[in-house]
Amino acid sequence: MSLQIHMENFIQYFSGNDLNIDKANFDKFGLKAKLTHYQKGQKLITQGEPAPKLFFLIKGIVRYMSVSAEGKEFTQSFAHAPGISGSTRAMTRDVNALFSIEALDDVICLEFNWKVFYEQMQLQPGFMAAYNRLLENMFIKKEEREYAFVQHSAEQRYLTFLDKNPELGNKIPLKMIASHIGITPIALSRIRNKLK
Repeated sequence: MSLQIHMENFIQYFSGNDLNIDKANFDKFGLKAKLTHYQKGQKLITQGEPAPKLFFLIKGIVRYMSVSAEGKEFTQSFAHAPGISGSTRAMTRDVNALFSIEALDDVICLEFNWKVFYEQMQLQPGFMAAYNRLLENMFIKKEEREYAFVQHSAEQRYLTFLDKNPELGNKIPLKMIASHIGITPIALSRIRNKLK
């Protein structure tokens, strides 16, 4: 597919069905994207380094992961196409990322320079409304995940993960799922055996 078609898909995803934002708006404001391919294992952003880009995932799955000072790896979350990815903190505050984003399979994405994107977005109320909707969805997911950690059993968290991410269950290594829901791979194996 051409860059133009991918841009149209991004605009549709970004704006949602209820907002009147079209390609002409993006063209008028000079919002340019770079079409990029990341191979499995490559990082879109790296923990401890600047992360000034916003990504629109066209194909593939990524995971947000961090490594502690002791070298222990934590899987924070996953994102898959179609979807937005990046470090809001690093982009908006112009600081280094607290985590990495790793391609779990081949990833094709559009890359936007965040500063240009945000500056232009502020000139059009519809853009800001769309951005606010995306942020709301992110915060809702974060709240639900935090609630699950204190209110749900490990088995419930696993079942919720499968329910909300049916396309990821068989594509992601079990150790990453275990880390994401806050248990060991051995504990996850026990849960899976129990559910068989």
